[in-house]
Amino acid sequence: MTTGDRPAAAFAPPPKSALVRVELGADRLPTRIELSRNWKNAFEPPEYGRSIMDAYEYALYEYAAHLVATNSRPRKVRPDLREAAPLLLQQRTYEDYNATYARIYGVATYTMHGPDLTEYDEPTLTVRATAHRLQSVTMDFAWAARTESNVIAQDILDCCDKVRAAVPRFVHDVYLDRESDEQLMARLVRHEHHLLRNEI
Repeated sequence: MTTGDRPAAAFAPPPKSALVRVELGADRLPTRIELSRNWKNAFEPPEYGRSIMDAYEYALYEYAAHLVATNSRPRKVRPDLREAAPLLLQQRTYEDYNATYARIYGVATYTMHGPDLTEYDEPTLTVRATAHRLQSVTMDFAWAARTESNVIAQDILDCCDKVRAAVPRFVHDVYLDRESDEQLMARLVRHEHHLLRNEI
């Protein structure tokens, strides 16, 4: 039997936690985090962030399974040109244009912090995420050990809301609706060249 003839390994879904439950919004970022009363006893503070990320991975699995079961499509991650053009055309410097373009079409990672600081003025909670995926949750161990579970959960959700607020907001321009995709692309190119000339 050749390598190409080998059956694919069965997909193993991530384990479901009995102590942590995460609910997702349409953007696939958490909108609710439930930590059971036994959560802190089951894990050491260095494991808290990982336990929440594991529950998040399971929530993503459930989200994908629901899409398959309902024959639904996920919300698209990146806008098409017509959606992005009005925001790009609003930029008044070449630097802002490039930064906005990168935020729209790149994979920008946002780093948000909780409200508290350690004795060394370092954030006690750090959340990293893209516009559509939670990447990491890290906590100061001493802070996590003394802080109530519901406060930890809410601070993480607040960080996710900060990520949502940082994601570019698209506007609709009725005037641009009259232009073809080719005309719109030409307008964007002219605008970019104009900004570049002003920088020189």
